[in-house]
Amino acid sequence: MQWGMDTCPDCGNHDMRVRLLDGSPVFRCELCGGEFGDRAASESLRDTLEAQHHGFDPLVWPLVRALNQLPGLVVGEASAGDEERAVLPSVEIAVRNEDCLLQLENLAKALLLGAAAMSCHWVVEVEYRRHLAFVLKPRFPGEVTARTVRDAQGDLERLRRQLERDQKLGWWQHPPEAMNG
Repeated sequence: MQWGMDTCPDCGNHDMRVRLLDGSPVFRCELCGGEFGDRAASESLRDTLEAQHHGFDPLVWPLVRALNQLPGLVVGEASAGDEERAVLPSVEIAVRNEDCLLQLENLAKALLLGAAAMSCHWVVEVEYRRHLAFVLKPRFPGEVTARTVRDAQGDLERLRRQLERDQKLGWWQHPPEAMNG
């Protein structure tokens, strides 16, 4: 694709903006909103704009979006972590309705099954944060360093992919009759 895209292939508009994402140009039509260029870069740009619209850090947004799709759960707050302050990422999950316990059980099972692919040990803990909240976060026993934060941030995308994959599996869609909840 050439750098000089000056006309939108969808609507013919000439008001095109270009952004470089990871060295790849993404062209956006200011009239119809069409985006053209490298697919991964275009998806990254869409995720960034969507994250900003919803008030989340683009690094944690794909995981937030996946968690919000689980029946009975809603993400209240999420942090991508902070290397400089040695703060690990976390996602606060609130309950929306009675479907929550099954989804939390499935989330915990997914964390257990996918633990080998993660850099950190991820858990769901119950905390009181002005209300009862379930917090998805890495459990790290030692001193948190910038490297630990980077490792945990790298897990965010792996967690999203794992959740989206596991939701399609039989054990997630058809729980056993005798449930723990």
